[in-house]
Amino acid sequence: MDIRRGSSGRIPGARRRLAGPVLLLAGFLFGGLGCGAPPSDALPDAAQPASSAAQVARTLPGPDFELLGLDGERHRLSSYRGRIVLVNYWATWCLSCRDEIPVLNRLHEEFANRGVAIVGVATDEDAETKVVPYVEKMAMAYPVLLDPQAVSASIFGGFAGYPSTFILDPQGLIYSSYLGAQEEKTFADDLRYLLQAAPSEGATLPAGAISHPVE
Repeated sequence: MDIRRGSSGRIPGARRRLAGPVLLLAGFLFGGLGCGAPPSDALPDAAQPASSAAQVARTLPGPDFELLGLDGERHRLSSYRGRIVLVNYWATWCLSCRDEIPVLNRLHEEFANRGVAIVGVATDEDAETKVVPYVEKMAMAYPVLLDPQAVSASIFGGFAGYPSTFILDPQGLIYSSYLGAQEEKTFADDLRYLLQAAPSEGATLPAGAISHPVE
């Protein structure tokens, strides 16, 4: 784990940022903040063939993935290099995810023209009958990608509950990660910080960042 501290020696916001291994541990303690692990009927069956959307989902070398979007196009995470990216994993059955969507809509409206991309990753199995009408009902203004077997989550070290959010700096390095629905200010503070932070160099992250190795 690579932890960079600010000039005071304290990690800004460390109590609310969760690195990958902590996310996995938190899954066992996870309760009020989010929806926890998927219900048993939402878990993919390894014995069954992957859906067409899952077959499109694939991890790529480095911190990258390619997913099919609701727009019918294939999206690569690396195409957002040079921008700050907030990646939010969610599911239609998750009540905390539903509560967080208006927050992400407002962040998209505020930051889209300032070098920030909000990206939702839906993990439901049936996109046509579940995800599409849900996105329309919730008026989700940001891109929604499909990953019914959460293949792409491996580049972030996996996740233990919903919603799970990862914020990447313009170089594609993980700046912070969160388990459970967050207040708008929590995400906005990270985005504003990264907008004024000096560029990262290699594995070096801005002061206050928490990350974990991504292969």
